Amino acid sequence: MKGAIIGDIAGSIYEFDETAESLDFPLFVKNSRFTDDTVTTVAVAAALMEGKASCCGYIEPLRRQLRYWCRKYPDAGFGGLFRRWFLADEAPAYGSYGNGAAMRVSPAGWIADTLEEAQALAELTAVVSHDHPQAIKGAIAVASAIFLARQGKEKEAIAAYLWSHFYDLSRTLAQIRPSYGFTCTTDDSVPEAIECFLEGTDYEDTIRKAIWLNGDTDTQAAIAGSIAEAYYGVPDALWQQALPYVGDEEMKGVIRQFYENYIGSRGNSFDFNRDKQEI
Repeated sequence: MKGAIIGDIAGSIYEFDETAESLDFPLFVKNSRFTDDTVTTVAVAAALMEGKASCCGYIEPLRRQLRYWCRKYPDAGFGGLFRRWFLADEAPAYGSYGNGAAMRVSPAGWIADTLEEAQALAELTAVVSHDHPQAIKGAIAVASAIFLARQGKEKEAIAAYLWSHFYDLSRTLAQIRPSYGFTCTTDDSVPEAIECFLEGTDYEDTIRKAIWLNGDTDTQAAIAGSIAEAYYGVPDALWQQALPYVGDEEMKGVIRQFYENYIGSRGNSFDFNRDKQEI
């Protein structure tokens, strides 16, 4: 979750603009901010914690928490159709194939006890608004990668699973970048974000690569960063740099609660002795 939020904040100022040719650019500057990626991720975390604790289902908490948090931060950069959805007291999903479901799904990868549960929760977090097969597939793919990384799977095994079940991951970042431009569609941004994780050497390098790639930089870095957190962990120094840009105490409280209940208590499987089991 922190991995997605840091990526969102770091990528926020580079959206629509080309970054430097090198990976050596500032991650946090005066105009950095959290965007809709962070707001919806926090909303999903709050909803999944509520659903897990009450055993009364997830759909209603997801609808309610997304509307609550998005209405609280209406200027965070939401798309027009999603804005119409969360401003309505009741509205059906609207067939979006945008990457909004994948960018907010990371809590599902952490709260689940099995891969199957992570995938089922990921689908639920998507379908309340983004019920197009592309969007659902992207959310499930990202949650699967997070869960597998949590379990200590190596990158080769994670890539093989994602390639087998979701996306062709044959293109390298060097091949993608020359012709890559801004896109919010799931099929044209989630595989690229996954490739940033696969080619990253640590958490920070992963989000730098996702921003350097150009395009929808905050969302790409949020997605890549969410997977990288489960694999590498998040350096506390980076989180401390990002924390002043995070919202109010209520938002920080949801993040703290999620870590206390579902991440800190389980530990991160990115630790130094990685499991070599095959998927």
